[in-house]
Amino acid sequence: MTDLQARYGRTRSWSRQQRLLGIAAGLVMLLTATLWIWWVGTDPARTSLQARDLGYEIVDDTTIRVVFDVSVEAGTPVTCAVEALSSDYSIVGWQEVELPVTDAFSSTHVVELRTSKRPTTGLVSECWLS
Repeated sequence: MTDLQARYGRTRSWSRQQRLLGIAAGLVMLLTATLWIWWVGTDPARTSLQARDLGYEIVDDTTIRVVFDVSVEAGTPVTCAVEALSSDYSIVGWQEVELPVTDAFSSTHVVELRTSKRPTTGLVSECWLS
């Protein structure tokens, strides 16, 4: 017996059957994780949708034009809520807009909103799949 074995004890040796069982368990866990990642990543219900404000134009005291960009898979129907805010950040104009289906991934839209008082900004509140 060497000094290290006397000090720390002998390590347990694994039998061939225990090694194979450990390898099989590791492979099962790896396969399960891979299948779960594939299933989550290819879920057709999880279409990516992004909306981005590009700008606005105050036409007069009761009208604003909001310009925004929507990125979604081509041919997907989308509805967006567009809003106008006043200087105290209250909503003074709001409209749901069904966007036309396009053949491109990204499309730019201009929406004209009527407001209850002078707006100071306009933006896309939210977009969703129709």
